[in-house]
This record gives sequence, structure tokens and C-alpha cells, in this order.
Amino acid sequence: MLILKVCIIVAQTANKKTFNMVELNQLLLEFESNLTWEAVTKEWKELRDSWVSKVQAAVEPSQLAEYLIELESDIQWEAVQNYWKLCRESWVEDCHSASTLEEVSSLLLELESNTTWEVLSDEWQEIRENWVQQVYEFNDE
Repeated sequence: MLILKVCIIVAQTANKKTFNMVELNQLLLEFESNLTWEAVTKEWKELRDSWVSKVQAAVEPSQLAEYLIELESDIQWEAVQNYWKLCRESWVEDCHSASTLEEVSSLLLELESNTTWEVLSDEWQEIRENWVQQVYEFNDE
């Protein structure tokens, strides 16, 4: 009976992780979709569809962290705060070592908070508070 209970708990935990992974994937996609074309390189227009597919299919936090780096690498310098130039290198290192949803969600928030308002859609200002709250929920788990 004890083994059965352990198996059920492990299965529930795995299902919760999968659900949370899908949720965080969607939050990353939502942020990216609110970046204007002025925010990203010309190359991003060609890479975007493939990137979206990879993000949707990601099943491990480490994969999502790598896709976060891919997005950030195609964001123009003019689209981020000056501070980003100082902290970017350590942020990329943190992405490479990220292995939990909590770490990836924090890294996503860090990138978003260093992105200037001018390169985000008008709608972003309306939805941002709810988006940030949803991303923060990963830090409560």
C-alpha cells in the first residue's frame, strides 16, 4: 500500500511539473509576442516560427532557459535598459545553469524588467501586472 501511495505522489508531482512547464512556456511566448519588431533583429523574423515551436515543445526548464537566451540574443541593445549591458553576461551564465522552473521564471522576469517600454506593445502595459503575478507564482512552489 505504501508503494502505491508513493507512486501516486510521484505521478502527481510529475503531472504538476508538466502543467507548470506548459504554463511557463506560454508566459515566455506571451512576453515575446508583445515585443515589437523594432525590439528585435531582422534575423528574428526568420527564426521566430521555429523558436515558437521549440518553446511550445520544451519539457525541461533547462531547455526553456536556452530558448530564453535565444530570444534575448535577438533583442536589440536599444530595446533594453543600459544596466542590462552590465548584468547580461552573468544572466546568460545563470540561464546556462538553470535547471528549475523557479530559476527560469526569475530569469524571464529579469529580462522583462530590463526591456524598455518603448519596444513593448501598448497592450503590455495593461496585461503586465497579471503576467508578472503569474511568473512570480513559480517562486512560491
